[in-house]
Amino acid sequence: MSEKFSIYDSPFSDETKVLRRNSLILSGICLFIGLTGELPSKLAILGVSFSAPQQNIIGWFLFAVLGYFYLHFLSNAAVEVAKWIHPFFKIISAKKIMLTQYSHAFDESDFANIPDEVNEQDINDMQANAISAADWEVTNRLRWLYNMIYVKLTIEIVAPVCIGVWAMVQLLVLIAN
Repeated sequence: MSEKFSIYDSPFSDETKVLRRNSLILSGICLFIGLTGELPSKLAILGVSFSAPQQNIIGWFLFAVLGYFYLHFLSNAAVEVAKWIHPFFKIISAKKIMLTQYSHAFDESDFANIPDEVNEQDINDMQANAISAADWEVTNRLRWLYNMIYVKLTIEIVAPVCIGVWAMVQLLVLIAN
């Protein structure tokens, strides 16, 4: 992604596109199961059959896996969309700041048409100040999207560790008995 906003650029990284695809595939499978009202009783690929209580566990397992992929995609996508639209809002905010705080130097119709009494260094300082203030303003406006980074970090670090430990303990209990 570049510093310049373009609606034609994809806001998503390859990682987020993979998460989106996986989330959509799992959503489709879970939607099919939910619409048919039947949990799988047999996995032909693995040659495994399931009893009624095991089917319930499979249902919860699919739900948990779908929730994981969905939240992981959502947290990645929110941060990347915020980064994608940030330059667009930054320019709009900078223009607004230049027109309101420095109206003696900037005009709506033409930013290059600057009165003689303002020297070039002042204009550069005003523009840099306006862009800095706009960046801060847009960051604050998009803070709720940027805060999704905490969900992303939780999903990428805490969830895999906890699920891995849980799976190992369950497998160890199963093997030990």
